[in-house]
Amino acid sequence: MEETASLDRGPTVLARTIRAARSPRAIRIASVIMVLIVWEIFGRANPLFTSYPTAIASAAVDLLFGEAELIEAFGVTLPGLAAGYLIAASVGVTLGFAMAANRTLDIALDPYVTALYATPRITLIPLLVLWVGIDFKLRLAIVVLSAIFPIIINVRDGAKVVHRVLVDVARCFSASRWQTFRTVTLPGSLPFLFVALRIGAQRAIIGVIVAEMTSAIAGTGRLLLDLAQFFQTDRLFVPILAIGFFSILVTWALQRLHDTLTPWERLGTGRIG
Repeated sequence: MEETASLDRGPTVLARTIRAARSPRAIRIASVIMVLIVWEIFGRANPLFTSYPTAIASAAVDLLFGEAELIEAFGVTLPGLAAGYLIAASVGVTLGFAMAANRTLDIALDPYVTALYATPRITLIPLLVLWVGIDFKLRLAIVVLSAIFPIIINVRDGAKVVHRVLVDVARCFSASRWQTFRTVTLPGSLPFLFVALRIGAQRAIIGVIVAEMTSAIAGTGRLLLDLAQFFQTDRLFVPILAIGFFSILVTWALQRLHDTLTPWERLGTGRIG
């Protein structure tokens, strides 16, 4: 009997092991380990141009806890990034909903929004330096200009595609414009709004780094230039990876907020309100 039970459990344990190995988390971990091994081998053969994970880890410890250059650089970059993104998000969301609700305003502002959205931000930096100078004001301006237009466009388009039947039902029940917006338009456009916020955050991070590198002001972008100038490849990878991890963290936080505020999407019911 015990042998039979053991044989019965065998396939079950094997099946669970196979399922665990095929899980998204296991695949990601295996992928990361494989990339690190290949990178280590290849990087040791070409240390000047590629470096390798163990050398980068050592450099990270030095930049974080030794000279603390990376912490200082992020401390300079983050205030302008945070302030600019908050301004872009608040103004962009407001304008996006306003353009969706008012056809005249949409027609009047659309050419400017579209043109500025398509304009590379790096072309505006020399002009912004003349207008606002350098340092904090430049970071603030370039972050706002980088983030605000994708937020406006996605919020506007999201508010426009809310099902007209739902809006008509709200009006049939004598709902005011504010009540219709609060109970129908806003919940229905939340997925688009959070897409807008994620794109805006990514554009803001790119914008502030480009501004610091182009204008050679202090911050993470300047740190990248300084490390590249002296061919410190292992140390150069540290701020690059830090910026990448920071971008992932911001995107993850916004996605978690999205999931919290739109539980009906997670349940797959499609319910609004």
